[in-house]
Amino acid sequence: MCGAARASRAMRSGRCDPSAVPQRCRGPGAVSPDDVGGRTDSENSEDSEDREDSGRREDSERGDEPEHLDVDVADVDIEDVDIEDVDIEDVDIEDVDIEDVDIEDVDFGDDEAVWGDRRWRAAALRQLPLYLQVFRGPQHVNVGETEAVVALYGGQHGVGQRIAHYLTGAEGQGLIEMLDRVYAGERLVARAVRFGVVTPGGSQREVFSDIEFLPLRDASGAIAGTIAFGTDVTDAVRAEREQAAAAAELSRRYRRATDVIEEVQRALLPARLPVLPAVEVAASYVVGGAEQAAGGDWFDVLPRPGGSVAAVVGDVVGHGVAASAVMSQLRAVALERLHAGAGPGEVVRTLDRFVEVVPEGRSATICVLDLQPDARSFTWCAAGHPPPLVVDLDGSSRFLDPSGAPPLGHHTGYAAGHTAGRTVQTGTLGPEELVLLYTDGIVERPGVPATAGTVELARAAATAAADRFMPVFTLPSAADRVTTQTLERLTRLTGSTDDITLLALQPTAPLSDLHLEASSTQADVPQLRSGLRRWLGTERAAPLALQQLDQIVTELCENVIEHAYNDRVEDGAAGQVLLDAALDELGWLTLRVADRGRWRLRAGPCPGRGLGLAIVEDLSDRVEVDPSPAGTTVTVRFRPWKSPHSAQAQRPRAVEELFDVYTEHRTDRSILTVRGPVDAENVLELDAELALSVTSGAPPLTVDLEHVTLLSSAALHAVLRRLDQARLAGVDVHLASSPGTVAQQVLALIGLDTHLPPT
Repeated sequence: MCGAARASRAMRSGRCDPSAVPQRCRGPGAVSPDDVGGRTDSENSEDSEDREDSGRREDSERGDEPEHLDVDVADVDIEDVDIEDVDIEDVDIEDVDIEDVDIEDVDFGDDEAVWGDRRWRAAALRQLPLYLQVFRGPQHVNVGETEAVVALYGGQHGVGQRIAHYLTGAEGQGLIEMLDRVYAGERLVARAVRFGVVTPGGSQREVFSDIEFLPLRDASGAIAGTIAFGTDVTDAVRAEREQAAAAAELSRRYRRATDVIEEVQRALLPARLPVLPAVEVAASYVVGGAEQAAGGDWFDVLPRPGGSVAAVVGDVVGHGVAASAVMSQLRAVALERLHAGAGPGEVVRTLDRFVEVVPEGRSATICVLDLQPDARSFTWCAAGHPPPLVVDLDGSSRFLDPSGAPPLGHHTGYAAGHTAGRTVQTGTLGPEELVLLYTDGIVERPGVPATAGTVELARAAATAAADRFMPVFTLPSAADRVTTQTLERLTRLTGSTDDITLLALQPTAPLSDLHLEASSTQADVPQLRSGLRRWLGTERAAPLALQQLDQIVTELCENVIEHAYNDRVEDGAAGQVLLDAALDELGWLTLRVADRGRWRLRAGPCPGRGLGLAIVEDLSDRVEVDPSPAGTTVTVRFRPWKSPHSAQAQRPRAVEELFDVYTEHRTDRSILTVRGPVDAENVLELDAELALSVTSGAPPLTVDLEHVTLLSSAALHAVLRRLDQARLAGVDVHLASSPGTVAQQVLALIGLDTHLPPT
């Protein structure tokens, strides 16, 4: 490295006197620092320009070539050197410190005569409407990105930083692993990948992207970095999901007519999982195969008297109607034995005998586990099935010892209390551990050897349990994360050709009983609903189960207000409403609503009223009314549930929706949309909106109740009254809500039909 170059570097770092720079390295007509002492900048600049012009004229008259300088390019301040005067051929590349070289100094063979001006190319690439980032070296230092990336990160520029330093959750979301694989020479393509983005301002975004990773090579072909580019398909993915939801009923009818097999598969699998006081249960499954033929995987969870929880995961060989039929028979036999109190070993022995008369079930595999949540211990027995995986919330995991037992029907004989090869094993769980049952489809994915797939399952499940996959849009329950995020992460690049089932059991602290007390006013009813939801856990139960509980609580509380304390309400006073709830070991919720008043019957008939208890009875398993001089207590028995997860990533649940009602006027009709809970507190607003839409001469009206989460009897009375008004005014009114919604269930009690809103 020449002395001038070192001096120039020292000048830029502030460690050198400018006078140390040799005169020959300042170019023709350069001025020494001593020459400019005591002179103004403008004078120095004018003299310098005059001398440079004079020097160039002299060189031109003599026909001399510009002076060639022996300069280290890394040490030259570009503002002090005319680039036309530097002979690049004299630069010693060996003197360049590679750590100080930007990506632009790597030789990519980009001759501007061939590829165009670098500034124009850089500007064009920066403005591309793509998520494009370029990373240097194995540490993945960002050396270039498009404006779309900067906007995605909320205006944060990542150039000059490692991706792990500026992108929250980059490692947990798999980005580091992908870049490592690409830097090793792979090329990766992924479609509709879900990422969580946290901006410096704290805002959170869920982004879906079609993304491709490929190596960045220099002119010699060596890998110098990586390129990641993709397109934002978030709107397309969400639109697709919304369209799928809107056409759900039509899709179900279509599938019944064209693909009975898939419908049979879903009907045979459990649609509901129990909500238990001391065990968190979660399951995910996907039916494999390009033709969507029904598969042979199944699972069940059965809470039993005494507090134990039995879990079963099984796999029948093959796909199609035959496999589904065999699966349903094996499932029924296993459930009957468990319900009768049989242990895991006895269940497997029974199935061994069963496949002797149903040979199609031979070679099926099964794992049966019985968990004692209070002791955090379990027993299990497997027949040809992979062993359970124990996962800790600290990010570690361990497989239980394989049983080595053959599949069902492959045995040598029976002995008292023991079938050859059917060993019952025991295990315990630590304070923050859960147990995961699964089928071999999750480890034997396309292109993944079973041994590698087993390691990936253990790693992914542990990462999900520790909540390291997604910085945002995660799930509060470790059991839900392990079943949902593990399935999503392991199949998003490889897909699946076989059925996959994941079932997790996690012992938790027992849920204590709930005791609430509120005044008997309409304004306090929502507080009781919210208190019950918080106690049970909004993420532990299915949305429809919570909506039905809201409906039950609302009807019971409004009955108390109307009948027990009606005289006090008229006087401006309020009584007390007592709400107690308890969840037993079998998953039954006992709900009691009591008052300390004396009930008074309504003076006369009132259309649409008097349906409160009928609605509660329709939604509950059992209702008991106990009147007494001290007050009335209504006891309801209800079984909440949660739904298994499908293979599709689960979006975070929205907060409890607020009440809203509005009307849209179209060319042929008006659409009155109602959202959220409709109870006695806000029924007047709904009634006023309906009244304006059913006056004489009004266009046809569709009342969209699809997104109503609660429809109390008071609201039902208002709807019926306005329907009568519409008939007298000659206005055509249609109530719209799809099957299974709260509004459809309530309206069906009084014989009112609903249909989906017109599109």
